Amino acid sequence: MVGRDSAFLTEKIREANDIVDVVGSFVALRRAGKNLKGLCPFHREKTPSFNVLADKQIFKCFGCGAGGDVFKFIQLRDGINFPEAREVLARRAGISLEKESRERRPESSAPAKGELERVNQWAAKWFRAQFDSAEGAACQKYVESRGITAETALQFGLGFAPAGWTNLLPAARKAGISDALLDAAGLIKRTDRGEYDAFRNRLMFPITDALGRIIGFGGRALDDDPAKYLNSPQTALFDKGRSLYGLRDARDSWRTSRRAIITEGYLDCILCHQAGFKDVIATLGTAMTGDHGRLLMQYVDTAVLVFDADEAGLRAADRAIGVTMSQKLDVRIAQVPEGMDPADVIVNHGSAMFDEVLTSSVPALEFKWNQVTQRCQDAASDGDRRRAVEEFLGVVAAAVGEQSIDPIQRGFILNQVGKLLSLTTDQVERQLRMIARRLRSSDDAPSRSIQAGLMPLRNGEQTALRDILSVLLNEPEFFEDVSDVFDPARIQDALDRRVAETFVEMVRSEQGYNLNRMIGVFDDTDTARRITDLLFVGESRGNFGATAQGAADRLRNVDTQQWVSASFSAMKQQGSKADVNEVGLKPVPAEGEEYVQLEDVLTKARGTSHFVARRHLAAPIRQGADRRAAAPGESVRPTE
Repeated sequence: MVGRDSAFLTEKIREANDIVDVVGSFVALRRAGKNLKGLCPFHREKTPSFNVLADKQIFKCFGCGAGGDVFKFIQLRDGINFPEAREVLARRAGISLEKESRERRPESSAPAKGELERVNQWAAKWFRAQFDSAEGAACQKYVESRGITAETALQFGLGFAPAGWTNLLPAARKAGISDALLDAAGLIKRTDRGEYDAFRNRLMFPITDALGRIIGFGGRALDDDPAKYLNSPQTALFDKGRSLYGLRDARDSWRTSRRAIITEGYLDCILCHQAGFKDVIATLGTAMTGDHGRLLMQYVDTAVLVFDADEAGLRAADRAIGVTMSQKLDVRIAQVPEGMDPADVIVNHGSAMFDEVLTSSVPALEFKWNQVTQRCQDAASDGDRRRAVEEFLGVVAAAVGEQSIDPIQRGFILNQVGKLLSLTTDQVERQLRMIARRLRSSDDAPSRSIQAGLMPLRNGEQTALRDILSVLLNEPEFFEDVSDVFDPARIQDALDRRVAETFVEMVRSEQGYNLNRMIGVFDDTDTARRITDLLFVGESRGNFGATAQGAADRLRNVDTQQWVSASFSAMKQQGSKADVNEVGLKPVPAEGEEYVQLEDVLTKARGTSHFVARRHLAAPIRQGADRRAAAPGESVRPTE
């Protein structure tokens, strides 16, 4: 009953969220015939290839292949799973999921993400209340000393975790929050001697995701604690290697600027926003990761990495280059003056100077090149210089392999490397190819990406099955015409088979087939992409009736060929008569016949194009005829 109610609620959520309205809030759409088009939010492009089909309530990008319904769009757009996307759209439509959540969750199950979000919301309010209290006066003074106004502190929800082992814990218990939930959210620590607060005597920074949910906290020590900054541990909601501070606040600005400015610290980010730089975010004490790059690709075209001028900042920038270059972002590096950080620049010198820092940013590879050049000038030996240059070539080779450098920039880099090494551009090109091969051979990690579009099938039977499936997704009424040969079990491709099985199940159900409900059956975006691939392949081919009939005829031909081949094999082994049941085939015999007659096999074989040539039939028959005389009633006749 809960499952049926859940499905009904899902459809209610879908109907309340028109895909044009949802996508239009993120993508600028323009009318193109009966569809709407815009620049794809999932990959970089200059010519719009992202289509929204209002009549089908689906989207499809003909550039990167992404496709699906409104739920899948939110999944891809915000990097979340189906239940989370469903919750986002329910909230957008004002539909409550509270009752369903209580009914679905077993008593002994781990806390759901929604519960973690709610306890984080409670904790953020509690930390804020402590900040505003008399006990939080010292924390307020520290914030003020860093140049943060009261209005900005409120905007970012800055809070205070009091000193002492148990302050949040008893307050949470009084609010009816269990220790288990606090532990799952990373707000307390448990030992054999009891529980205590995870954050103590710290300025607290709530961390939100792109949806505005509080997923975790960062805390800056207000005393001499050697752990200057402390983040929430990894939870079902929070992973600092995949999260960025200020994401929710910067996202609106990115829609117009298409640029993300990335700093290293919470205070850097906050002060930048206060100074009018609304597109700034910060990493959470980690180097840039591939997940960060993939997240940013959904929102921006350019990423400007602003790091301190000290050695640690340079190392962080260096690590970020290798990650983000593979994400096809326009990555630039900006350096603040030595001995300063972005917060110092803004507080002590004003926003104009920070704007100059951003303006002086250079492309990532140029920054790397300048680093290598400096190292070569300071290197004590030829070996050191060679290692420095090979390190740079490795970055270039990886970027070129990912096709993230345009031809002009690529030529510039090759010329610069050639001048340094006194090599021609062709020689540098060969060196890059050699390094690229070495990088590929050493990379044992399996690729996580799926092929864009549909890979061609060489097998005629499999091609025919896919042709039929692409028709049926568009015009399900042709199913009865092909149902005798269209068996999902015959399909070898796993994704195609899943789609076909679901289609057959739906079309035979009382509700019948519905494209959006079919996409909704699958939580993953890969299957949604395959469904839309097949849908548009069928639509672009058109002529549904002829396509379905032709593919079905090819399948019947395959079945006949297999029957003929198996019949000949059985007759060769058993004689001129072969019991249908023993052979394992089920041709329709004439009334009263129990055996497959050789003449029937010959007749059917001659009607099959693959077996038209007599030489395919003659050898086994002659061999059988030469070995023995025909039994009474057998129609064994040697071929000419």
